[in-house]
Amino acid sequence: MNLRAECYEDRRFSPDEPRGADLRDCRFVRCDFTDTAWSEATLSGCTFTECRFWAADLNGLSAEGCGFLGCDFRGATALLQAVLRDCRLTGSSFGEAKLPGLEIDGGDWSLTSLRGVDLRRKKLAGLRLREADLSLCNLEQADLRGADLRQVLLAGAKVRGADLRGANLEGVDLGQLDLTGVKLDLDGAAALARSLGAVLD
Repeated sequence: MNLRAECYEDRRFSPDEPRGADLRDCRFVRCDFTDTAWSEATLSGCTFTECRFWAADLNGLSAEGCGFLGCDFRGATALLQAVLRDCRLTGSSFGEAKLPGLEIDGGDWSLTSLRGVDLRRKKLAGLRLREADLSLCNLEQADLRGADLRQVLLAGAKVRGADLRGANLEGVDLGQLDLTGVKLDLDGAAALARSLGAVLD
């Protein structure tokens, strides 16, 4: 499947259609990619709006400059390498997804729901995660340097050993977390103090 500047709405794709695909500047609206396999697929400048990726196999996917807006990745897997580079995933959800092989290189993941996803040791430096739901996530030893974490939900998350230096932690409740080994700069330490009820003067 090699497509350029095509547009699809309300279409269901068969499991093998995306395999090896080369998609450039295409638009997909409310399409169903349930159980699809994306090995060796290359996406550039594509936009997926309110699409369903339930149980999709993302292994081998390479996407650059793409938008996945309000998409549902429930049960999706990336056990081997998959790359999302400078992609926008605003409002998307990843319930029960297993993503140990996913590489995230920049982009905007604001308002995403990653609740309960294992993100251990992930390189998330500089990523925009404003108002994302990271509750119950495993973020141990994750690299979040310079990330935009404003208003992020971290209830029940594991953050031991995470690197939060330079991250914007405005409105983040750190007070109930085990911060053993967490790396903070002065601004991060101030955010921690505020979340514990301190008044900084």
